[in-house]
Amino acid sequence: MVKLNAALTPLEKALQEEDLLLNLRRKESGSQELALLDDERGKAWRVISLIVQTELLSKKADLLAAARQIDEVLGRYPRLIYLPHLQQTGGIKNLVTDLRSTDLTAAVQKLELKEKIDNLDAINKAFKALYLKRLKSGSYETRVNVRERRTVTDKEIETVTNLLDALHTLEASESTEQLITLYNNLVIKQSRLLARRTVYGRAASEKRYGAIEQLLYPMLPALITEEGMTVAFAGRTLGTNKDRHYLINLRMGGTKEYERWYRIEGEKLVYVPEDKLPRPKRKKKPQPASDFTVPSAETTPTPPAQGGSSSGDHDGGAEGSIGGGL
Repeated sequence: MVKLNAALTPLEKALQEEDLLLNLRRKESGSQELALLDDERGKAWRVISLIVQTELLSKKADLLAAARQIDEVLGRYPRLIYLPHLQQTGGIKNLVTDLRSTDLTAAVQKLELKEKIDNLDAINKAFKALYLKRLKSGSYETRVNVRERRTVTDKEIETVTNLLDALHTLEASESTEQLITLYNNLVIKQSRLLARRTVYGRAASEKRYGAIEQLLYPMLPALITEEGMTVAFAGRTLGTNKDRHYLINLRMGGTKEYERWYRIEGEKLVYVPEDKLPRPKRKKKPQPASDFTVPSAETTPTPPAQGGSSSGDHDGGAEGSIGGGL
């Protein structure tokens, strides 16, 4: 048995790697932390926006003028906190750059926004850092080939069984005999289980097929239009419930054969042209990949304007100018 142990290690490794492929994580690590940071930066932006919106109603000329300056900058980034996450990160970075420009220093001081802007910037940078950290540590393979991994596992199993067979031939022992019996019993049990599943699946299909044939049987003779013509259910359906359509095989005198779709109306079959058949529903296009929570409602609107800024130390919108999410 000691000789067999050396062959078991590669098999254990192959099984572990196959198990990892069959049980991939459904959610990336750090998703909850990123969602919390995204929520916090949304709140930080709202604080700034609410202060500005409040001072726009001020009767003091200096406060009103400062609020209008800041509001003009906020208006360059409409719906900022509702953008896809990567675009939002770049947009907030550019917004902070604008708000820290020398042209707005007096207005920021007048409205006491410096601390709020610093807080927004800090949270945004924390979000970006955590996202990049997760991106570097994660695996984003486009294709997971379980079949290749299963082939490796099968080869390792074959190595172990060949060695076990050789040991039984050359150095027969009770422990070797017991191990062979255990392995054979396991194979037999799993084979029976798979065979049973196949039979159950086939039986269920045959039962459904039989039920449809029984449903259509009294209606099929009405489709016979000439002597020697035979009709039968062709085994295919489209749609569900009352909108279900049935493919009927029509054979003319044992030579000419064609198929048509019919649906049940009342107690008879009605012909349905190909262009009138129900079409499969199109799947909705996936939203930008993201496992974060996006705020559901906008609480503080900003005046609509074309995005982008002409001031400050910008990176040309490298992070925030392209759509899509994390």
